[in-house]
Amino acid sequence: MASNPKLAAAADPTQGFGLDPEFAVILEALLAKCAAMGLDFRIAQGLRTPQTQAQYYCQWTQRPPAEIDHQIATMKTNGAPWLATVLLHYRDIPRKPNWLTSQLPGSGWHQWGEAADCYCYRDGKMVEDGSDLCYKKYADAARGLGLTAGFYFSKQDSGHVQKRSQAGATNVYSWADIDRIMKERFSEKPVIA
Repeated sequence: MASNPKLAAAADPTQGFGLDPEFAVILEALLAKCAAMGLDFRIAQGLRTPQTQAQYYCQWTQRPPAEIDHQIATMKTNGAPWLATVLLHYRDIPRKPNWLTSQLPGSGWHQWGEAADCYCYRDGKMVEDGSDLCYKKYADAARGLGLTAGFYFSKQDSGHVQKRSQAGATNVYSWADIDRIMKERFSEKPVIA
């Protein structure tokens, strides 16, 4: 009997999030493991563009424009002019008190499809308290599957899990390589008529 592709896609909670295929398989196993523990975890975000990453990086009230300017200069010096321009574009956006990321655009594993933010739901509502026991169980299950859990980061990010143990892509690749790869993947492409 042939399988129904629509049913297969509906059964895979990682579909549509732009995840690295190997990471998606592990994440699907993590969500199944959580469900077996009676925890309802759902993916909120997977692949994130450098533009969205720059927005998240720049909008925190405790990250002043001077710090962003320093990062822009560092990125340019280290061979990442395209990503520096992306960051500059978001430099002066309105600020919010909630921290979202410490990773610069291109450096976060979300831009590589190797990270996801998943949140626990209880009685139909998202559990917003990152110190809730459900997030510790999720983090421990993630670690058991070889993932890195944001619950254990120095700046706790309870819903975050990633494929690699390195904090960011700059721990693996040069800025010049990151810039080239991100520009290739995420810059606007010319329309061919």
